[in-house]
This record gives sequence, C-alpha cells and structure tokens, in this order.
Amino acid sequence: MAGPLVVIGGNAAGMTAAAEARRGAPDLEIVVLERGGHVSYGTCGIPYLISGEVASEGDLVHHDPESLRRERDIEVRTATEVVAIDPEARAVTTADGRRQHYGALVIATGARPVHPDIPGIDLPGVTSIRHLPSARAPRRILSEAPEPAVVLIGSGPIGVEMAEAALALGARVTIAESRSYAVPALGEEAAARVAQALGEAGVDVRAGARVEGIAQAGGALEVSIDGDRVPAHLVVLGTGVAPEAGLARDAGCATGAAGAITVDRRGRTTVEGIWAAGDCAVAHHRVLDRPVWRPLATTATVQGRIVGRDVTGRPGRFPGILGSWVSRFGDVAFGATGIDGAAAAAEGFAPRELTREGADRSAYIPGARDVRVTLIWDEDTGRLLGGEIAGSGEVSTRLHTIATAISAGMTVGELAACDFGYAPPLSPLRDPVELAAAAAVGDAA
Repeated sequence: MAGPLVVIGGNAAGMTAAAEARRGAPDLEIVVLERGGHVSYGTCGIPYLISGEVASEGDLVHHDPESLRRERDIEVRTATEVVAIDPEARAVTTADGRRQHYGALVIATGARPVHPDIPGIDLPGVTSIRHLPSARAPRRILSEAPEPAVVLIGSGPIGVEMAEAALALGARVTIAESRSYAVPALGEEAAARVAQALGEAGVDVRAGARVEGIAQAGGALEVSIDGDRVPAHLVVLGTGVAPEAGLARDAGCATGAAGAITVDRRGRTTVEGIWAAGDCAVAHHRVLDRPVWRPLATTATVQGRIVGRDVTGRPGRFPGILGSWVSRFGDVAFGATGIDGAAAAAEGFAPRELTREGADRSAYIPGARDVRVTLIWDEDTGRLLGGEIAGSGEVSTRLHTIATAISAGMTVGELAACDFGYAPPLSPLRDPVELAAAAAVGDAA
C-alpha cells in the first residue's frame, strides 16, 4: 500500500489489528491514534480494579506506547483525537489541526455510554464505567465515605459486576432495573438464579423501577426511585452503549444495525481503503445469518485480527459470532450464547425452550454445586439456536460446549448424544448440558 496503516482507537480491536498487520508486514509503517491516555488494556477488568481484586491500573495494561514502539515498531500517539476523515485525500485530521495521511485506515472507535433522560444525570458522583480513568472516582468515593451507598441504574452484566465491587468495599447497594426482572440479558429462569444471589448478598433489587431524578443531598446524592428517595454516594449508569460511528458516517461509510458501521466478512467498509472493527462495527451472526451489533471484547479481538490480515493482503474471513458472554456475581456465574426464544420467534423459527438443573460433579462429592442450563432449539429441525446458564458450579466451559454445538450446526438430539467425560470429583455421570439436551428429546427422567 502507498502510505502507512493508520488505526483510530487503541484498545482491543485497534491494537489487535495493528499487531496482526505487523506480523504480516514487518516493514509497514503503522500509526495508532488514541484519544485517551491508555492503549491495550483490559476494559472488562475495571469492576475488579474498583473492588481491589485487581491491585492497580497497571495490572490491566497489556502494553504501553513505549513498549509497542520498541518491541513491535508500532507508533502510538495517545491524547490524539481524530475529528475528521478525508477518504479522497486518504488523510485524517486530529483535534489539534494536524493531518495524518494513510494508505489504509482502520476505524476502531468503540462505543459510547447511552445516558437516560433523567434530571441530575450530569451531577458529580454519577458515572459510567467505560475506560480506565472511569475507575478512579468510584474507588475514591467508596473508600472515603464512612458508610458508602451505591445506586446502580440498570442490571446488565457490568452492573452486576459493579454491585459485587461495591459490596467488596463495604457499600450498601441498590439496583434500579426498568425491566420486569433483574439481569434481563438472561431469560427469567437463568436470571432468577442471579437475582437470588443478589438478594442473599444484601443487594436491594428493584425491578420494574422508574428512576425519576437524581439530586444533591448534603455532601452526597439522592436518587428518586418510584417516589422513594434513596441516598447514594455513587450512582453508576449501566443503561447501555451505542456504536461510536460518527467519524465513519461523516466519511461516507454506510451504517447498519443500531447505527454501527457496515463491514463485510473481511472488515471492509463501503469506502475504499477503510476497514472497521470492534464495538463501532456490525458483525455477522451465525444463527441469524445477517449482520448484527454485539459490543463484546471477544468479537472486537477477532474482528481486529481479521482486519489486520486483510489490510496486509493475507486471507481471512470473519467466521461470525453467537454473542456469547459470561459474567459473575459472588459464587454465581452466568452467561448466554446464540439467541433467546423471543428472538428466535421473531426470526421465523418455531422455538422450544427447556431448563434443567444439575450438579457440576457427583452429588456425593463434597462441594458439589448447582448448574442451571436452558437450551433453545427449533422444533421443526431440532437445530440448536441458543443457550443460557447460571449457577455456582463451573459455568463457562459448559456455555462453551453449547456455543460449539451451535457453531457446528448441531441439533439438540446430537448434543444429547455427545460423549461427555465423567469422574466424580470433576463432573457428574450426566453433565447438566447433556441432561438438558436429553430432556429436550425425551431421553431423561
């Protein structure tokens, strides 16, 4: 290519694309422009940094600009915000008025928090958790308050993780969830197991709640929830994110699902010479067989790798996603993969759904723990469409099993017929995943 590879955004997708491009083109000039002060860090670890489970910010940073320059010959410019892209001139303009020309451009601008229209949403002490600096104020506030109180607006996975972090710092925690039940990223059966754990830990979960406003009250805050005034030193917004696609859109790139940048299976946008990856871009869904928007670190990393290969002329094609995710609250882990029953029905499937609970090892082994598995499949074909899982036993590997089966196009009967391993201290004679699949085909008591 004529000119350097320029990457806008220096976290999961952007740095993966840059590193993969370096592997394919040792002599290529690569420049990463990042508007923040850090690159290549573990965003998903921020709740555990706040809680103290992760000791310092540095533990979440994989590489700094100097190590990237020295070890990989990648130039990283932090505190450098791109404000415009000129596709015809193949140049970007930064906030200080400088222009950087490119031979190829990768847009990895991520996502931005979506703030609800609530009075007082901009008050000090109200925050979203999106980047490393956003961890500092919560840690300070909760450490300094003698009897800290936190209100979490929304109960997505990050909100639940923040509830755990706040409890670890001795805070009283209230969750205000507008949906009819807590943790609505899961179906009601799986979510009930998480809600049970929240309640047992002392979290005040208010589902179907309306937050009417946030006001200052002395040196703290007061959150009005359905007419009840709840004191708080910290209010955390877990009300979702939106793709940061404005730069791409202004440059002529088409957008699709949720306003995310449209890309093909190689990460190419509709504008020549521009690729996109990560939370700002769509991704192909294996079950739905169309582009969707699913902001996940795993998706961003795989997309970045495919883009880095394509930019340097190597074969690569994004295989697609299932939107798989896992999370944790206390000793209860939970997650989902594929699509749920409502989404399946909307797509024209004839969905069936079944939940079965089992133990993660033989029941007579001390420490056996519960695992609740939900499977979703198409009644007409038996094809697996999705799965959910929650419990105090081993969850992530079992969710991976379901995701693998969906990716392979297996039916629920084929999953039931899989040959699972067995040893009393490691797994039960009938694994909860196999037991749920067997029940779905009428082969379990």
